[in-house]
Amino acid sequence: MYHILILDDEEPLREAIRILGEWDNLKISEIYEAINGQEGLSILREHHIDLIMVDMKMPGMNGVEFLKKVKQEYPDMLTIVISGYNDFEYTHQAIRSNVLDYLLKPVNRHELNDTLRKAVHLLQERQQQHQQKIQQHRALHVSLPKLKENIYQSLIDKRFKKQGNEDMLAMIGAEDDTCYHGAVVLRILNIEQVRRQRFYGDTSLLYFAIANVLNECTEDDIQYFCFANQRLEREMILVYHARHRYPQELGFAVQQRVRSLIQTLEHLLDLYIIAGSGTPSNDIQQLATAYEQGKHMIEQMNILELNRSMIIPYEQRNAIAESHSLCSRMPQIRTLLENGHFPQIHRIADELIAMIKQSPYLSMHMAEYSLHDFEGQLYEITRELDQRLLADDSAITNARKERIQIHTLDMMNIAQWEQHVHDIITYYAEMVRKSGGSRQSFHISDIRAYIDQHYFEEIKISMFTDKYYLSREYLMKLFKQEYQMGIHEYVQQLRMDKAKTLLNEEGLKIQEISEMLGYKDKNYFSKAFRNYYQLSPSEYRAQRSAISNK
Repeated sequence: MYHILILDDEEPLREAIRILGEWDNLKISEIYEAINGQEGLSILREHHIDLIMVDMKMPGMNGVEFLKKVKQEYPDMLTIVISGYNDFEYTHQAIRSNVLDYLLKPVNRHELNDTLRKAVHLLQERQQQHQQKIQQHRALHVSLPKLKENIYQSLIDKRFKKQGNEDMLAMIGAEDDTCYHGAVVLRILNIEQVRRQRFYGDTSLLYFAIANVLNECTEDDIQYFCFANQRLEREMILVYHARHRYPQELGFAVQQRVRSLIQTLEHLLDLYIIAGSGTPSNDIQQLATAYEQGKHMIEQMNILELNRSMIIPYEQRNAIAESHSLCSRMPQIRTLLENGHFPQIHRIADELIAMIKQSPYLSMHMAEYSLHDFEGQLYEITRELDQRLLADDSAITNARKERIQIHTLDMMNIAQWEQHVHDIITYYAEMVRKSGGSRQSFHISDIRAYIDQHYFEEIKISMFTDKYYLSREYLMKLFKQEYQMGIHEYVQQLRMDKAKTLLNEEGLKIQEISEMLGYKDKNYFSKAFRNYYQLSPSEYRAQRSAISNK
């Protein structure tokens, strides 16, 4: 499925394109919109876009400037120009920017879909060519690299027996005891983001791209080989060996090289990678030790200080005391879940996270473990509160499948870790709310009843979203379905009905009525009344008085 971006400052045109386009037939699943070039560039940088439709005349960054930027940053991007001007400047820029087609406003259904079909056909051809190239490359290089990968993986897993397998070591150039071998562990911190945005969700393609970059880094006397760890997602292993180098000198040279390579990967693919380097040895079977050392360095990395790609060499470190636990207030969190006080759980999490941030150290290992533990305990509490799950074993099995998979979460820094904590709370709070495990019941009439009693106060939608843990959009949709008007409209109607009643009371001044209805300003009340009834409060009162005197 393909994603398209429509850039035009005129909403009617964007709406027309949405209506006229045969999106399902064209296999276009996502349609993004922007009103100027700057907003369009932001969307391009945040999402995977296959095709752009751009109006040439927009406020701010116009189509001409936008196309220049796109050509610089996304030279292969397919673009279709839309314009109400058959202008030479626009046409010339479109040609220079390799634009696929040029549509004049108003957009015609037939021309639009013909152009879109042409674009999709070209995208399909490109995809096929890309896949063919990958398959050809893999076919040419699969035998020896796969053999290397399997041998190195078995060495790291401590399954490889050197005796009797000397010929296999010779095939990968690792039979010489005068050669030093080592391993660098690479952890990809934002694999989910990059896999989704750049590799169509294809993990193997992402690993292939990384290995390509790293395997090309071989120096005169240091050979490198990179592969994805078959046991752990988001981890790659870079094995190296060299002759005529002292271990310390070799380790330093490799660290410098890897530091440069992960910076290159960050620049090319927006990958954030942390690396841990083990100590090289002339015994190939010590590769497992080097791997464990590198992995240990990653796990002990302080996430509170993590803000960029980096490599850390192995060194002996004393154990450092870890900071506060996310689960230290779980009994209180359980009570809040049971009573439906979901926003307070987020506040408790904020307090715990603030204490963690004030501490000097939180290891990568503990950050991951604490998320696992926190999610696991919330899951168990949710399961106990959810009567449906307790009564139905098959439902429990299904719920287990729906659990948050912590190992799939990107974790580039403490801020992202903090967001995961809140996402976990939101996920399980919603499960409790939907299942009826919370003691707090809800009906949309509760909101109307509250407004009826408090119409003279300032009423914010957030009061209800926080109390009932519902989204703003869902809450307003429910209210409109039930009462055929929005919450703000209902408050306005109620106040205006009350205003008429109070204006019938001769002894009340308009200023007093204004305050009784929750308006701090008499003029604002008068304006609201006039907009609603097409006459001012004074005119209404005079009209009522005239009718009474007849």
